[in-house]
Amino acid sequence: MPEAASKRILLVLLIVAVVPVGLLARFHGGPAWLRNSAGAVLYEVVWIAAAQFAWISARTHRLALAVLAATCAIELLQLSDAPWLWAARSTVPGRLLLGGNGGFDLMDFPLYGLGCALGYALCRPLRASP
Repeated sequence: MPEAASKRILLVLLIVAVVPVGLLARFHGGPAWLRNSAGAVLYEVVWIAAAQFAWISARTHRLALAVLAATCAIELLQLSDAPWLWAARSTVPGRLLLGGNGGFDLMDFPLYGLGCALGYALCRPLRASP
């Protein structure tokens, strides 16, 4: 099996392992700060793994920085009262992608950074050689 294909399989397995853990952490028991923190960190890991899957030979640190920038932008969108954002957040996928836990939270930024560092560490070995 070509290197890229085997690395993509491992990335899919990583995503399949992290998504249920993230959803469980986010929606099942425990203190709210822990649910939100675990969800934010694992959210970054999944997006970095998905980006590495799509761009298998891309440098992982660049993907991690792009994911960090995108998720920080999404966090800043929570400051907006645009009707289309409220409509999107009223759905489960919208809440999961755009946030719906009470709006903007400055403390999410360090969690995104931590998640990107973890995502980088997990996905870097799964990058295919160019």
